[in-house]
Amino acid sequence: MKKQLGPWLFWAAALLVIPLWLISFPETTIRHNMKPFFVYGSQVTAWAGFALFALTFVLSARLKWLEDYFGGLDKMYHLHHTMAKTALVLLLIHPIMLALRWVPEDTGRLLWYLFPVHRQFEINIGSWALWGLILLMIFTIVIRIPYDKWKISHKFMGLFFILGVVHIYFLDLSMSTNPALVIYLSVLSVTGITAWVYKSVLFDFVVSKSRFRVVKIDRLSDKVIEIVLKPLNEALSFTLGQFYFFSFHAAGISRESHPYTICNMTNEGEITIMVKALGDYTKQLYQELETGTTALLEGPYGRFDYRHGKKNQVWIGGGVGIAPFISWANDLKRQNKSGLNIDLYYCVNTEVEATHLHVFKDLEKQMESFKVHLIRADVEGFFKPGEIPRATEKDFFICGPREMRKALLTELTKQGVPKNSIHFEDFDFT
Repeated sequence: MKKQLGPWLFWAAALLVIPLWLISFPETTIRHNMKPFFVYGSQVTAWAGFALFALTFVLSARLKWLEDYFGGLDKMYHLHHTMAKTALVLLLIHPIMLALRWVPEDTGRLLWYLFPVHRQFEINIGSWALWGLILLMIFTIVIRIPYDKWKISHKFMGLFFILGVVHIYFLDLSMSTNPALVIYLSVLSVTGITAWVYKSVLFDFVVSKSRFRVVKIDRLSDKVIEIVLKPLNEALSFTLGQFYFFSFHAAGISRESHPYTICNMTNEGEITIMVKALGDYTKQLYQELETGTTALLEGPYGRFDYRHGKKNQVWIGGGVGIAPFISWANDLKRQNKSGLNIDLYYCVNTEVEATHLHVFKDLEKQMESFKVHLIRADVEGFFKPGEIPRATEKDFFICGPREMRKALLTELTKQGVPKNSIHFEDFDFT
């Protein structure tokens, strides 16, 4: 239940602005003879959009203590994306409704509220904030730019948020007779700016990172690389299946950080991760990474844990999404006992991609209640969850490509598997 509270709390915090606004909505400093629908509609969309915008900074700040209320960092980032898109729509409606009040009497004034050409400086500040936000969202949703450049551009979101704060307090709309609304918007303003400064400016200085050195590299295929790293200070402390953000410091490799699940950790503290060459950065790693390279790790994150599931479980891993299941299998082998009944479905395109099948075969020999099923797309076709007996009585743990995950979620829901019995890890939030 705790992990379901997060989304409810954040949506409630954002939408609280509406009842607070209702206390004073008849009061307006706009003296034109305009239709109430447009003035009040423009105000409520502005406040709701601003509240959502402020909370997106909190969701993206990687606050570990918040993870328990969402079920993982990936869930927090997905809510961040949803709230950001909703905020953009609402903030865009705000000036449109203000502009529509001049139709049809004086359509020439439409531009006043859609572009920064108004005679009032404080209104122009709001326009600049909105168009800056629109531009950055275009680079997020429509035009895909390299990830490292996108991360730099995304940091400017905070500057446009600050412009929005200035816009609000210069205009002083609907707040003079409503101290509750003033306090609420002030708290949101301070919270949003603080979260942005923490994540965009201070994060690398205040968050501790573990130093590791690459000691072994194994290119398992023409796209997948397995990396073994040795701690330079103390060993990691994490829950099996969790991930860290890795940044590798070497010539020819960008220092941007990316999340990878720990596949295994030895008694000496050496860890193993798998990386698939899909984008520019991962291709750099595959081609350029060498032993001796220093890596910085920040984390751990994630709430993907088989130990919190039912006795009867189904694990479904596709591609490098098999990583958390390797970690869990190694844990079960070390325990040498378990009260769980587990079926693992290892989904690959061809058998040669099943690089870690031996890990699960060894566990299958050791643990009678563990079964591994190799699903090869070129032989068996794509995995069909309808073939799993008594699916509604089991917990499902899924990690793999987005298309596979979405298809499985749809099929399992159709079969009547409860949503709280389907657990997945989604790395598409980066």
